[in-house]
Amino acid sequence: MERLTDPNVCRLITDKHLEYFTFDVDQWLSDTRNYALIEGNNIAFGEYKSPGTYWVHFCFDDARGREAISLTSKMFEEFCTVCPVRIAIGLIHLDNRKARWLIRQAGFKSLGEVMTENGMCEMFYNTPEGVA
Repeated sequence: MERLTDPNVCRLITDKHLEYFTFDVDQWLSDTRNYALIEGNNIAFGEYKSPGTYWVHFCFDDARGREAISLTSKMFEEFCTVCPVRIAIGLIHLDNRKARWLIRQAGFKSLGEVMTENGMCEMFYNTPEGVA
């Protein structure tokens, strides 16, 4: 696992999932408070929102099942090591049941459903210490 800073490498994966990744990769990576990790064809994004608060996004192109659960946990642990994370929040479209299942298995807790500009999502959170 390593830090991802190359927008071209990032686009090779995120461009396959444009329904979920609509942000400008160059602009996103240029903000040094954001942090992206890559392992194989799997990316995790930690997007700075405010001191201690990060939005997390996972884009797994080939990790599935137990491998994906383990990788989600390892990537989140790495974010908490290199970034001043106090809370991480993720939004997952309600129709993406597999991703919602995965994030629960990786230790994130649901805060319920919320309406976003991209439709209804389920909001999840986690902390470096885990959730109660």
